[in-house]
Amino acid sequence: MSRSRLISLGQALIILLILFFWGQALTTNWQTFVTYPWQFNWAYLLGALGLLMLEMVTAASIWWRTLTFTGTGIPWLLGMQLFFRAQIARYLPGGVWDLVGRFALGSQAGVGKRSMAASMGLEMGVQALSGAIFLLAALALRADLAASAYLGLGLAVALLSLLLLSPPIFTSFVNAGLHALKKPRLDMTLTYGGLFQLFLLRILGHLFVGLGFACFVRGIAPTPASLIPQLATSFVGAWLIGYLAFIFPMGVGVRESALVLLISGALPFSVAAVAGVGYRALIAIRDLLTAGVGMAIEKTSG
Repeated sequence: MSRSRLISLGQALIILLILFFWGQALTTNWQTFVTYPWQFNWAYLLGALGLLMLEMVTAASIWWRTLTFTGTGIPWLLGMQLFFRAQIARYLPGGVWDLVGRFALGSQAGVGKRSMAASMGLEMGVQALSGAIFLLAALALRADLAASAYLGLGLAVALLSLLLLSPPIFTSFVNAGLHALKKPRLDMTLTYGGLFQLFLLRILGHLFVGLGFACFVRGIAPTPASLIPQLATSFVGAWLIGYLAFIFPMGVGVRESALVLLISGALPFSVAAVAGVGYRALIAIRDLLTAGVGMAIEKTSG
């Protein structure tokens, strides 16, 4: 059996194991699901979708901006179009297909390949750094023994990201890789000010998606406003954990498990489980919508 087949089999087995334990937990808490006083509020649910759309525009703008720092400036609308169209590929196993799709679409549009590769590395580093800040904030809001297991992970990701994203180190790292591949050196204009700008934009994007989760929870069950900070930071922290579990498509199962742990005690298991799975479905709807927007932009601009 080939190595790729073994990896695929291992991924499938781990996902099945996660789903088994999820199913066991759902069965144990089934009566709670049935008797919980669910109250659907469409205004909050639509608000959650709107915030997710804003997060996508922010994420696409960040990538567009990273391209300028790595030597390639393209029109903002072209950046939106390429980013939106590629997002749907995230649902393929492996966790990198949206990047591969964006790279392929960008190459067809004439965007420099070396610049795109460097920009995606910069984008991922900023995502990890800003996500770690939210994970640490979530742990600070509920610093008990169970959730503090993620403290070391949050600190390690934050420190490593800060180190690797330092403009001199990042530039040297990229050009060393290009030299090893016998490719021309890449002239980059990344500065500490530019890096801070990207960081603030990514913090804003995380706020959109975290507040969207809080809106979603309030859209399916009565939830006090005082829980919004914990819900928002916990979702982004759980997203980071799923993001780092890159062998799973979209961190499936991993994100939901981390989310239930981070918000346990604040919400009943039934609400946490339904919110985690339901919000993932809403994100999938968002991705379909933005893919459609990307294709519409391509047609109108072509």
